[in-house]
Amino acid sequence: MDNIQEMYKERNAISMELTKDAFAFKDTKKVPFTFNTANYFSFGYPPEELPEDYYTSIESMYNRQISQFDNHFDLIEDNYVPYLMPWYGTGVTASAFGVPVGFPDKMDPTTDCGVIDGPADVDKLEVPDPQKDGLMPKVLETIEYFQENSNLPINFTDNHGPLTLAVQVLGYEKLFIWMYEHPKQVHKLMDILANTVIRWVKAQKKLMGHDNDFCIGNQGVPVAPGCGIWFSDDDCVIISKEHYEEFALPYHDRVLEAFGGGIMHFCGTANQHIDNFRQMPNLKGINNFALGDVEGTLELKKGLEGSKKVLVACDFTHYDYEEYYSELFEKNEMSKKGLVVQSLFSPIVGVKEGKYEFIDRKEKDVADDMKNVMKRFFR
Repeated sequence: MDNIQEMYKERNAISMELTKDAFAFKDTKKVPFTFNTANYFSFGYPPEELPEDYYTSIESMYNRQISQFDNHFDLIEDNYVPYLMPWYGTGVTASAFGVPVGFPDKMDPTTDCGVIDGPADVDKLEVPDPQKDGLMPKVLETIEYFQENSNLPINFTDNHGPLTLAVQVLGYEKLFIWMYEHPKQVHKLMDILANTVIRWVKAQKKLMGHDNDFCIGNQGVPVAPGCGIWFSDDDCVIISKEHYEEFALPYHDRVLEAFGGGIMHFCGTANQHIDNFRQMPNLKGINNFALGDVEGTLELKKGLEGSKKVLVACDFTHYDYEEYYSELFEKNEMSKKGLVVQSLFSPIVGVKEGKYEFIDRKEKDVADDMKNVMKRFFR
């Protein structure tokens, strides 16, 4: 049994209190900031750092995550709060509908899309059984292993919301064409997928002994009590405001409501939906990987003001991270109320001018620089 939870108990408690303040929109100069070096996924790491059996051995997955926690706490005193993640890629829920998931060597699992042929096939779909279907039983097995070997909190596996899940089981082309030609079947599909997400997350929470309104974190960022779920909504960036309002918003908010509210994540810019986001009473916050889009981040933060929805501003660590935060907080004076910030470190991937680019940098060097960045902008 590892002792990480006990070793960093006081530090984690301080981080969680700061997070609660952000979600309560307290007027404080301190902003929860995470320089995340303990990533559960493979993207952004050189192959030599990844175990051969990370996705085939639960013990290997556990050992790598634990070793990353130990390493992180020696690097920097930020607001990272460790939790274990049963990580099998972004296609676990879709796999329960028969969508194939591949396991390339030393890469994150891949997901095919499109297992529904015609509109009538939607009528044959059923909500999957977490004990039997796809990779769901593997996730439950992993959770049980984590429970037997650690006192750390455990998160439910990567979670796609109904819209992004619809893309996986139907495919982009069919989904968007059917919104025009077969809207009733799209609504039926979204209803089934919303019920699937609710059932699947509740099954994991029951096994973990978590209340429905509890979630320890969202992609490495701690969240406050009362946010019981997070899910990815990456495809919101390519859908119109009107179609999102009709086909996604009601189903997403239903999922959020089932867990007392929660967080939606997407990469890129989806500011056409700011009004939609404001309409969702159970949306407590947005986790946005902005890809270095300073103007987009500013617009999103400003657009959410007064809605009591937190912005979790995330990105892979920028090439010039000090200049990036300077532009946000000094030049443009972005509000720090209702804000959580994460810089996700990769030794080989950085963000530059809105794109991921390869970079060669040392973890400790960047961590040492980040200590000064934290003092300047977040403390």
